[in-house]
Amino acid sequence: NLKGQTMVVGLGYRHAGHKARLLNAVLFLGIRRHSTGIPQSSRLSWMFLPTNKASKGDGKPSSSNTTDMLTKAGYIHQSSAGIYTLMPMAQRVVDKIERIVDEEMGRVGGQKLSMPTLLTPDNWIKTGRLESTGDELFSLTDRRGSTMILGPTHEEEITEMVKSAVTSHRRYPLRLYQTTRKFRDETRPRAGLLRGREFVMKDMYSFDVTKDRAIETFRTLEDAYRKCFDRIGVPYVVADADSGNIGGSLSKEFHFVSDSGEDTLLECTHCGYTANEERAQGTGSRTEQGVAAGSDRLVDVYCAMVQDSAKVTLAARVVVVPRDHKPSVLKITKALPTKPKQNTAIAHIGSGLDGVDAAVEVAGKWRESLPNPTVLDVAAPLVDSCLRDMGAGKHGSVHSAGQQQKQQDGGLTEAAVWGDWHVAQSGDACSECRHGVLQSRRSIEVGHIFYLGDKYSRAMDLCVLYEGKRDFVQMGCYGLGISRILQAAAECCHSGKQALQWPLSIAPYAAAVLPLVAAERVPEVYAQLSEISLGGVEVFRDNIAVDDRDHLRPGFRLNDIELLGFPVTVVLGKRFASAEEVEVQLRIPGLQLSTAELVDGIQLTGDKHDYRAY
Repeated sequence: NLKGQTMVVGLGYRHAGHKARLLNAVLFLGIRRHSTGIPQSSRLSWMFLPTNKASKGDGKPSSSNTTDMLTKAGYIHQSSAGIYTLMPMAQRVVDKIERIVDEEMGRVGGQKLSMPTLLTPDNWIKTGRLESTGDELFSLTDRRGSTMILGPTHEEEITEMVKSAVTSHRRYPLRLYQTTRKFRDETRPRAGLLRGREFVMKDMYSFDVTKDRAIETFRTLEDAYRKCFDRIGVPYVVADADSGNIGGSLSKEFHFVSDSGEDTLLECTHCGYTANEERAQGTGSRTEQGVAAGSDRLVDVYCAMVQDSAKVTLAARVVVVPRDHKPSVLKITKALPTKPKQNTAIAHIGSGLDGVDAAVEVAGKWRESLPNPTVLDVAAPLVDSCLRDMGAGKHGSVHSAGQQQKQQDGGLTEAAVWGDWHVAQSGDACSECRHGVLQSRRSIEVGHIFYLGDKYSRAMDLCVLYEGKRDFVQMGCYGLGISRILQAAAECCHSGKQALQWPLSIAPYAAAVLPLVAAERVPEVYAQLSEISLGGVEVFRDNIAVDDRDHLRPGFRLNDIELLGFPVTVVLGKRFASAEEVEVQLRIPGLQLSTAELVDGIQLTGDKHDYRAY
């Protein structure tokens, strides 16, 4: 009520990590006369905002539906396959994400710089990544005939720069980062900003004089990333991950939880162990009594083949995994003599075999069907470690994980290589605690951090003299997909309707004022809303959009504001004309209020996502 009434509204939003905090917002809607004007940047009539009615879709969350919503709401515009323009509304979201990241990186000693996107391949040749990255690397030739590349990442560039500029251990540690556009020639661009060929990314590179200090830096940056995602306000999980082509021995991913995500995470119901499906380790399926199925001897056998670009098999190994489990190409490739531009192909040989011995025997017979049988080494099968407890026979009774031991059998020398060769799946026993069960959940990767060790410093001879010993500098890198966060947040937080629903901290505008009547009173509402604080912070100041597009129909404007997904909307409608009451609509992800008592008996009710009060 605009006659001096105070309305108290409880605003709650869920923090990542399933923590919740309740913020109290005191909305002083008793209007006083203000002479303050509305900034031009806050007026939608001045903004480049080509909105359209979103298509109905199938009503389910998906990357295609979210891309459609972002396009229809005027946030993004597709230039070509995998390449998008960030429109003014999207740029405001990106700016807010970058501001959060800059503040948290500054708190841990990060120094921001800007490196070139156009790079020479010389340093990439030194590290071997020019060949291993392959067709994903954009390259071009300048007028002098020199080859140039568009950087998808900058480990080589920054290592060369530090090598030329830093000569004393006293200059370490260094934590340097940038936020820039990067490029990757995706085979099949899809899912809007999630799988594009050009994207906005923040990457930090750390340099330390010892491994212990580098690991400490890794833990510090992991904590800083957690704080970034806490502030962004979308539920997230941290998972163990594979380092891939970047390299290194320690790696973690940050994921937004989403049923439409491309990634699969496995999480233990007992200890909380979480890992990407590619990296997760399970100890085989469990029985109904909750113990590992140690009495089940049955196994599946595969052939892992190293093939060149013409699909000619150069080498092959027998792989034995628990029944009904798939072999992990990622894990197996690391045990094969695979070179750049060579691939690992998996062929299924047999299922439900009685132990490792039977599997190897079947593989030996299958080998004769190959054009060149000698490439398949049946004497040294890759046997999954979880089969040790399954009575797996002579191959499975003497080895520990990662070790080889020879034994004589019928004149053949056999050396089984034990290791984690299968893809863990939902229902497997947890390898960490041995008590819980792994459960799967879909997610969207938005960040990835690596401890690199000396992978790049050794290749590029970046050394430091410390405590009388000259050694390679220890490195780490820490990536954050800024443009991925934009779309992933939109995908995770919309309410199931064909409308966006931004978290308060990264919404393009925290609030919008929609005058359907009495447009002359808008400056007063704008000024009063600017003074509202949440948790002692004036989150609405310079953060309010005013829909002054009075040439559009009221229904279109109402739908437009809902589509844009502003957390708070103040509508001056019929009730304002008759009783000077405004309608307040709250759309905040994770809002956990069903009813809030307001002044003079006014109540706020809703469906967890949409709230209206007068």
